[in-house]
Amino acid sequence: LFPFIGYQAAALSKNFGGSSYRTPACRGKDAFIMHTKNTWLGFVNLLKEQNLMPAIAFTFSRSSAETLAKNLSSVDLTSKSEKQRITKFFSTITGRLRKCDRKLASVKFLHDLTRRGLAVHHSGMLPILKETVELLFRAGLVKILFATETVSTGVNTPARCVVFTSLEKFDGHIRRSLDPSEFTQMAGRAGRRGIDAKGLVIILVSTIGKSLKSSVTGLPTESLLRNMILGRQTELISRFRVTYSMILNLHRSSSLTPQDIMKRSFMEAASHRWETKQRQHLSVLNKKLNETTKIISHNNNTDNNISNIIIQTSTITISKSIEGTSDSFKSLIDSLDVQVKCPHNGVECCDSIGQYYQLCYKYRQLTNSIISTLDVKYAQRLQQIFCPGRLILLQLMVNQSVWLVPAVIINYHWKTKNNDAGNQIMLNVILWELPVNLPNSLTLIKKQEDGQSSSELALVVSGSDTVTSEQMNNNKNTNYYEYDEIEEEILRNSINEGRTTTIPVPPHLMPVFVPFSLCDGYSRLTRQSVPLSDSLVRICDQIVTFQDMRYNLVDDDNSKLPLSTSELLLQSIKQLINIRRKDDTKLLSVDVNDHQLDQHLQVINLALFNCVNSIVPQESALTSAVYYTTLRNTPKQIDFKMDLNLVMDDEDICLFDEYSTLNDQLTIPLANGTITAFSSTNLLKCPNLLQHLKLVHQTIRRKFAIKSIENNLANYQLQLSNEYTGRLSVLKELGFIDSATQSYCLSFKGFFACELTSKEVLLTQLLLDGFIDDLLAPDIAAVLSAFSNELRAQDLTPEKTTSYYLEELIVSINRTASTTTTTTNYTSNFNLHKDLECIPRHLLLVFKNVLTRAYELETLQRRHNLTDPYLESRLDLRIVPLVYKWANGYSFSATISKCDIPEGSLIKSLLQLDELIRHISGACRQFGNHILSLKIDEARDLIHRDIVCSPSLYVLQDIKLAKDD
Repeated sequence: LFPFIGYQAAALSKNFGGSSYRTPACRGKDAFIMHTKNTWLGFVNLLKEQNLMPAIAFTFSRSSAETLAKNLSSVDLTSKSEKQRITKFFSTITGRLRKCDRKLASVKFLHDLTRRGLAVHHSGMLPILKETVELLFRAGLVKILFATETVSTGVNTPARCVVFTSLEKFDGHIRRSLDPSEFTQMAGRAGRRGIDAKGLVIILVSTIGKSLKSSVTGLPTESLLRNMILGRQTELISRFRVTYSMILNLHRSSSLTPQDIMKRSFMEAASHRWETKQRQHLSVLNKKLNETTKIISHNNNTDNNISNIIIQTSTITISKSIEGTSDSFKSLIDSLDVQVKCPHNGVECCDSIGQYYQLCYKYRQLTNSIISTLDVKYAQRLQQIFCPGRLILLQLMVNQSVWLVPAVIINYHWKTKNNDAGNQIMLNVILWELPVNLPNSLTLIKKQEDGQSSSELALVVSGSDTVTSEQMNNNKNTNYYEYDEIEEEILRNSINEGRTTTIPVPPHLMPVFVPFSLCDGYSRLTRQSVPLSDSLVRICDQIVTFQDMRYNLVDDDNSKLPLSTSELLLQSIKQLINIRRKDDTKLLSVDVNDHQLDQHLQVINLALFNCVNSIVPQESALTSAVYYTTLRNTPKQIDFKMDLNLVMDDEDICLFDEYSTLNDQLTIPLANGTITAFSSTNLLKCPNLLQHLKLVHQTIRRKFAIKSIENNLANYQLQLSNEYTGRLSVLKELGFIDSATQSYCLSFKGFFACELTSKEVLLTQLLLDGFIDDLLAPDIAAVLSAFSNELRAQDLTPEKTTSYYLEELIVSINRTASTTTTTTNYTSNFNLHKDLECIPRHLLLVFKNVLTRAYELETLQRRHNLTDPYLESRLDLRIVPLVYKWANGYSFSATISKCDIPEGSLIKSLLQLDELIRHISGACRQFGNHILSLKIDEARDLIHRDIVCSPSLYVLQDIKLAKDD
């Protein structure tokens, strides 16, 4: 013995590492049997020496358990007094059987084993013999019990030692190793409470299973054993399924519906938790929505100027502008049915803020449509539009704020989007790095609340710290505001829309950073690659020109190659970035008049400086400043039609014109007296327009999340809902449920089927057709036995699960019934002769009627896509001849002779048949067919006799095990 797992569940690998085992070469079956016998004889001696009995030896087949017990014919583990007790107890038990049944081979075999302290236990044994073994083992009279895993579940049989003869089993489909739950369940029998301080589990290597042995050591691997013994237990899986009986009984009762039962099943536990969580999220979002909004009254007067602008948007433009956006999200924006309250208690602004947000959102969508149109229809003009030196205004996310940043284009290229949804245009631009300590939007809002209006707000910041390109890229997807974390998580999980996160801020509300001097601006120049669709604010009509473009690049062979403008700009900005990386302080003391500075970058720096100076007021202070507004003299945007001479159709002209109009309107700030198409007195009265826009955006996201959650809950289906719907349709078509009534009341068929417990749909149709009315009692028992035994999926061969099996069997019965001999030469793709041999010849026509009904039911179930449609229509014909003999008065030994069905399985089937007949008799009596009820009761009396109706030993008062003298 090599200890592997200690009593504290610690792996003793040192005892396992150098171990090895070689199975002796056994030539022939007899040699293998002899080797196994000798192994067990030696092992039994070990158990005796180590005082490890009583022991349970687990095997995984009935035949192997009996074979191992037979191999120990020379072993005797009981004393004389124990033999007397066993014999007396056995005589008492068998005395309850008929004389012929006492001579059963299984009874004699078990009596001989138990007298020597051995026994077997498996599901194929007679119930009375299994209980005898259990009582003897519990009394300590059986020293070694060879059992299948059934003894480890539901039977109180603790032992001092548990032995595994193998670690692999056949589960009905394949041979596999034991999982941790199975191993633990069986190994847990080792150690008797109150008797043994500890239990021992032994694994026999010789018969452990070929697939588990290592070719090197002959042992299972350490990892395999460790996982099997200490691994994670198998998760519970619900085996709940919808049945016809469940549906019919629940429709008969009005207290619960089938959906209620399915929801309460363990199968739906995870789904129920999800549904509960979704409803909690819905409650949170609705509460927040009600706190910040109020329903719009139809009599409310909205801002006419803004309304006019929105009405002017064309249908073509709107359809193009929503491209790539969720239709449901856009519909919430277009039909905003609530008025968003001002976070700073403004009143007049609430009437106009919703429509103003719609305008800002449509502007962002128009921007995306413009870029898409240029990329698709005017790709040949992109080089002209995004030429090197073109001035452009971008929006970049820094420190949780959207900033308006001027830039000069170097070149452009295409890049695949992260979600592989096509390519997008990327711009390489030169711009200023912004200070690290830039104020975020909340700081700007706080300054504005302290008394400065949005048209004159300027914040002084340090000019030393800068934001790198990497930081700007990392921040570009950051939410514009600090939202409530719980709410934001709900929104993210519910919406799954990237473009609904960022607020569509109009350009005139974006802060602008201005360096304190040209030298400061030059030291901040850097290169960045930005996605055009997410960053574009305005393509300006200005192009930076350079006086001297005669720079050359020296090749390896000292020849000079001419450089393009974009290559020159890339070369210049790379050199500047390298200087900054080597010595950041060197650029802080640069002189703008220094001729050694790169002339191209000086020109670009000057262009950027002039651009921001035209946007913000002139400041004389030598400090960097952030301005929270733009003015009227913003650089003009490019005229696509006039400046580029683009030939456009009417649809594109409408699109570009509207984009240009909205771009101008949203770039110029709202102010009294300014000439703008949507001057709004109400909006100007808002204490904080940006914060109010943020709340509108958050409100729409909340409404969209609410709608998404409601749709998910509405579309939520129970896992078995399709199965239930299919079975309900079958019951309606067959007339078990009255589909004309709203509550689907049961018909006469339905009430009759509720009284049955097995194959109720098929049996009800046959019984109401009178298929057994003219049969004798033994024939009734034989026919009904085909319905009593519930077939498992593994009991059905692949050929029996095809839709043609029943059809072929019916044809075979027809041919057999039409001949005078018991066999026919009829050929078929199926092996039908065994099934035909099971049917008594005088009952062939009865079974033809039964199988025809079964075939019709199976066809209907397949049409409604039911899971395992054949399980309700497949009949177990194996026990029909046995039940026929038993009902005609044969003894059990005569009935079971020359049959390969285990004795215990036949007893179980007869007990199930007795239960089925009792229910059928009760149903016939309840619904007025007393004659048939009497015939069925007579059939029950024929099978409910002798060993079948023998009571359990656990309930008998006179069965007691004699005590040891």
